Amino acid sequence: MKINHKTTTLFFFFTLFILMSCKENTDSNTNILSSDNTEVVEKTKAQKLANVIFNKKSIISSAKAPKIIKAEQLYNSLDQNILIIDIRSAKDFASGHIKNAINIKLSEVQDFAKASGLPMYDKVVMACYTGQTASYASAVLQMLGHTNIYVLDWGMCGWNPKFSKKWKKNTSDKGIAELVKTPYTKNKISELPIIKNKKNTGFEIRDIRARKILKEGFGNIAVNYSYTKANAKKAYVICYQPEAIYNNGHIDQAILYDQNNSFNLSTDLLTLPPNKTIIIYSNKAYQSTYIAIYLKMLGYNARTLKFGANSFMNSKLKDSGDAFEKEVIQNYPFETSIYIKVEGEVQEGGC
Repeated sequence: MKINHKTTTLFFFFTLFILMSCKENTDSNTNILSSDNTEVVEKTKAQKLANVIFNKKSIISSAKAPKIIKAEQLYNSLDQNILIIDIRSAKDFASGHIKNAINIKLSEVQDFAKASGLPMYDKVVMACYTGQTASYASAVLQMLGHTNIYVLDWGMCGWNPKFSKKWKKNTSDKGIAELVKTPYTKNKISELPIIKNKKNTGFEIRDIRARKILKEGFGNIAVNYSYTKANAKKAYVICYQPEAIYNNGHIDQAILYDQNNSFNLSTDLLTLPPNKTIIIYSNKAYQSTYIAIYLKMLGYNARTLKFGANSFMNSKLKDSGDAFEKEVIQNYPFETSIYIKVEGEVQEGGC
């Protein structure tokens, strides 16, 4: 039989085309499946992390976010089973600190907690300049499982007039005329942010994220009033205050989240948008800093308003006892020590 070479050639290329098409479809389907599986794995990691952080208990409430100890209480307890960790710069620590306090960098808090017996103390008190960075550290330590962490009220600013400059300088009423009483509604229910992490267990993911957050520092999440006001429409602004204060005036676009029962999986956590910057403000900024770190640990892009509502509506907080004023500044004694500069040392400042 005589073979037609043209027909054979056409058949060969047709067959080759079909085989290559099948391979491309197979590869395409494989890639899609791989992408879907990756997303499922990342969502699973987010849930694992949330399970570890919550651990069947609520860590977010007005009593725990964070726990506050007033300067008077601390002064009267100095001879008790208390550890004071001062996370200001070494230079500022040397210029004046509370008796028996130890100086540790914020970035080293996790390692210190792991190596030391924090549970042996009735209270571990975090001290900084204003209380905000102390709240930052407190949030991380509590999510790492430590339940005896406290924040010094007003930081060292409230301990002695020598240290009070930062709060004095940053309190004002500049935003009172711009407050609104319009109530804004919460976002619709969404999902937890996707967590991308090489580790698989919730505890491993938590520990790695905690280390990263401590290394980044307070400045990484802090914004001022002008930034908050300018970005209020495209961000998700949260007023973390009592309802009565919210109703009496808040930043335009701000949404009320109750201090007593918000940000748990069973309440309002999933109303937060995972794809927007979240800016939180509270009265003293301790609470908003704590909440911002808690949300950051879960994968949200959270920020805190520095100096809180005191930075723009200070006089309106007097009735609630949350206003910074000269009456909150105590005159307790402090100690000094020799500061020895380390070559190449970077001094940590902040709040």
